[in-house]
Amino acid sequence: GEDPGSSELAGKERAELWITPDTRESSLAPYLDAWRRKVERLGTLNYPAAARQTPGTTSPVLEVAIGADGRLASAVVRRSSGSPALDAAAISILKLASPFEPFPRELATHYRVLRFAYAWEFAEGRAARGTLTAPADSR
Repeated sequence: GEDPGSSELAGKERAELWITPDTRESSLAPYLDAWRRKVERLGTLNYPAAARQTPGTTSPVLEVAIGADGRLASAVVRRSSGSPALDAAAISILKLASPFEPFPRELATHYRVLRFAYAWEFAEGRAARGTLTAPADSR
């Protein structure tokens, strides 16, 4: 039979926007900024207890996908912090923070999903400014 995956994949790539340094500078920047601030505010409230119990851990990196309506489409740990409890806390904070703002109209007309990697940063028991990058496998 024919390969059912090929046409599907092409459609998916058009419908998904992978964050790159270019997209970060664009009109998308304010949206991502608001997203990050919301997540960090909740992270500061909900994450430190787990972080304090597990010294010596690193920041987990999550791959995040957000739907055009602002809901969290997926969140996957791409690089573990070294602590399953910490990784789980990071994911639950994203779920807690969602739904996020719906996409700005010019973005929503072109994309159904926004996908990026988010590196948590924790300093002195609160969520510091994390880093938004392209997911590792988006080259």
